[in-house]
Parts: sequence; C-alpha cells; structure tokens
Amino acid sequence: MTQKQKVAFIGLGAMGLGMALHLLETGYTVSGFDVNPNSLEALKARGGMAASSPRDCAVDASFLICMVANAAQTDQVLFADSTGAVYGLQKDATVILCSTVPPAFPRTVEERFRVDFARPDVRVVDCPVSGGTVRAANGTLTILCSGASEALKASEPILDSMSETWYVIAGGLGSANKVKLVNQHLAGVHIAAAAEAMGLVASLGLNTRVFQDEVLGSKATSWMFEDRVPHMLADDWTPHSALGIFVKDMGIVTTEGLNQNIPLWLASSAEQLYLLGAQMGYDREDDSGVVRVFTPNSPSHVSTSTQTARSFNDSKMFEHVKSMLEIVHTVAAIEALALGDSLGLRAHELVSIISNAAGASEAFRAVAPLVIAGDFSSGPTITETREKLVGTRICCYSVWHCLTVCFPQLFCPRPSVCRI
Repeated sequence: MTQKQKVAFIGLGAMGLGMALHLLETGYTVSGFDVNPNSLEALKARGGMAASSPRDCAVDASFLICMVANAAQTDQVLFADSTGAVYGLQKDATVILCSTVPPAFPRTVEERFRVDFARPDVRVVDCPVSGGTVRAANGTLTILCSGASEALKASEPILDSMSETWYVIAGGLGSANKVKLVNQHLAGVHIAAAAEAMGLVASLGLNTRVFQDEVLGSKATSWMFEDRVPHMLADDWTPHSALGIFVKDMGIVTTEGLNQNIPLWLASSAEQLYLLGAQMGYDREDDSGVVRVFTPNSPSHVSTSTQTARSFNDSKMFEHVKSMLEIVHTVAAIEALALGDSLGLRAHELVSIISNAAGASEAFRAVAPLVIAGDFSSGPTITETREKLVGTRICCYSVWHCLTVCFPQLFCPRPSVCRI
C-alpha cells in the first residue's frame, strides 16, 4: 500500500485534536504542535509525533493544517521569528487554514509567503470547518474551501478524509470564510434566540422539556435549537463548542457588517450577549451555557423546570414563544442574506449550503427562496408580524422582542408597552 504523506497539524484544541487523530486513523503520518502539553501527549499516545515548535512540526510535511483560535494566532504560528512554520515548510507544501477568520486574512497569508518570505511555491487553501468535536473525531465535518485550483486539487485527499461534505466556493481565497461568516451569523443568533426562549419559558413557570418537544419539528425550530437545547436541559456545559468561539466569530460578523455598511441588528445584539456571558465566566464552557444570562439568579433554572407541572394555559404561552422564535429566525435569515449579498456571494449557492449547515432553520428554508425570487408579497406583512408579537404581551420581557418589535424609534407603535 502506498504510504500517505506527512501532515503537520498546529492547533490541537477540542476540534483540532479530533481532526488530527482521525487523520492518523486513516493512515497519515501526523506531527502536531500545541501550547497544551496534554494535547501533545494525547497525540503521541495514538501514534502521532509531538513537535516543540511550529517550525519543527512543519519539517518534511506535505500539508500543514492550521486550526488555531483566530487570525492573530495563525499569523504567529506561521511567521514568528525563527519558530514559525514557514521556516520548516518543504517546497511545494500546502497550507490549509481551517480557522474561522476575517475573509481578507487568507489572502494576507498568501501574500506574506510570497513577498515577505519569497515562498511563492507554498499553496494556501482557505478552509473553515463546521461540525463540532464529535464530527471532527469521526471525519464527518462540513468543510468550505476556496483558493487556487492547484491548491484545491492538492488538498482533495485531506478534505475527503476529514469531512462528510465539502464545498468549493468560487471567488478565490477568502470566499470560503465569507460563507462561513454568514453561517456563523445565523448560528450565533439562533443559539442566542434558543437561550432566550428557554430562559423565558422557565421564568414564566412553564415546563422547559415540554416546550422543547413542541418546538422540534415546528416552524420555530433551528439546527442550533435542536443541538444546543438538550445541553441546557441537562445543565451540561461541557465545551463541545466554547462560548468564547462565538465572542470571536460574532465579532468578525459585526466588523464585516461595518466594513460593508450593513446594519446587523440581530448579530450585534447576539455579540453583546456572548460578551456578557464571557464576562460572567462562561467563555470556556459550552456556548449553550449563555442561557444562564437570562436566569442569573438561578443558573440551573432551565434544567430544573423540566419537572414543572403543566397547566391549562401552557399551550397558548408556548405558541407565543414559538412565534418569537420563528419571527427572529425569519429576520435573521433576511439580515444574513443581505450580508451575503454585500459580500458578493452567489445567493443560490449560499442558500443551498446554509440550508444543510449549522445555520439552518425552518424559517430560513422558507424565506430564503422568496428573497431570491424577489417575492415580498407572500406571507404576513411587517405590521402584522409586529402586532403579533406586541399582542403576546411577553415581547418586552426580552431584548430580542424589543429589537424586532418595540425598539422605540424604529418599530414600536406602542412604546409605553415596553418595560425595558
């Protein structure tokens, strides 16, 4: 059997370690580097090699996969004086950037290899990944990739090994992170909306598990609701995806919105929510733990409310909160599509990818085709939707409802209703 090429893997965090171990299992020789010695020991225990620096990690590797937290760390591990991976990369190596970073950053990396280090032979692939720790370890990630055709061709075996599905995004380096940015916009808003809904249901004295069951399969559901709410109900904050990641990712989203002069009302509010969660000490715990922001005096309130007895009026209150979720998801879909359009993404391609990714919701699947078709007459009007939320009389318990309904200068026909 032909020996597979060596892979250097930098960034052995919750997802990175699983990805590196899966590459080992599929026959690649893997050297790894991380600042956490426990991660290096875990790699060694499974047959990988632990390097003392990014430079040592990259020696003799045909591929270098970078899975660190952000753009600043990526720049450091690649280009730091004497220890950067650039000093160890062999000729014609391929660098695969798997971190979620600002869309302009991958081109900057390629430029630094070419100009600052006279390494035009190094191929760069913009390659953000999605799927969490379990799918990383199983090699079933969803991967977005963009770059020069020769770089993508060289990376195909690695992409096949790590993913269940991977998409080539047209437009060159940075295009994949543009799509990932839109996905993270939706995913971040949906987690925040799910947390708010669950916190609201618990605060209203309703059974949170029954509410979850009513949302699943309805027009109010989202991929993130289905994935994160079980953690809330179990009071389990094991970091499958740390809250701090969304502090970073929503910061990228809102910054790009400013760059494109696009007002991102929901994304900006979600960013503030994650920042507050981080300030409360939840940044290294699972992002579903942001639900505790809504129940600060009783952090386990959502979990303990699974035992709450049902009453006659519960179904009516459930419908109100479900309406909130569906409407917030709809507004988020429109906001995200506007952002994607400003970034020059192909609408049909974007919708196809998002509809099957972590940013998906039933509302997105319903509204996105209408937006693409220019159909703005189907469905309820803005006024009808606004009145529906105001009419529930629970809208002003939460920032999301005030944002979409009762923001005084823009939306609210009855500002005296608002108690925030």
